[in-house]
Amino acid sequence: MARLTISGFDELENRLKAIESGLRGEAMQNMLYAGAEVLINAWGGSIQSHHHIKSGAMLQNVNKTGINVGKDGLEISVYPQGTDTHRITNAQKAYILHYGRNPTKKGTKAIKGDKFVTEAEKTAKPQVYEAMQKALNEYIAGK
Repeated sequence: MARLTISGFDELENRLKAIESGLRGEAMQNMLYAGAEVLINAWGGSIQSHHHIKSGAMLQNVNKTGINVGKDGLEISVYPQGTDTHRITNAQKAYILHYGRNPTKKGTKAIKGDKFVTEAEKTAKPQVYEAMQKALNEYIAGK
């Protein structure tokens, strides 16, 4: 009678469990941060190419938030943070420049939106995936 003995599955199982838990923790954080850095650069490029640099406050303050737990898992946001010298939030300026504004108060003028945020995100999407995949591969290679 033949006997087949296989050893090492416990070690493999433990290693896979460690990788799996890391994917929910450290690896996922590294992936999100890597993707966010690419998106920050894309926002900056789009702000510059659309000439949305009056004081430079919006461009200088594009940054990522901390990691939050959303309905679909971990998430991170990238947008202009802070305020300018007139205490107008950079996020509000980005919103108006992206979508436009109809004059609602006396003294305000209409602004035609140019969808610069959509352009930045669309341009960066393949590079974001690439950066996130690279972060994942580096994590797995280290395990």
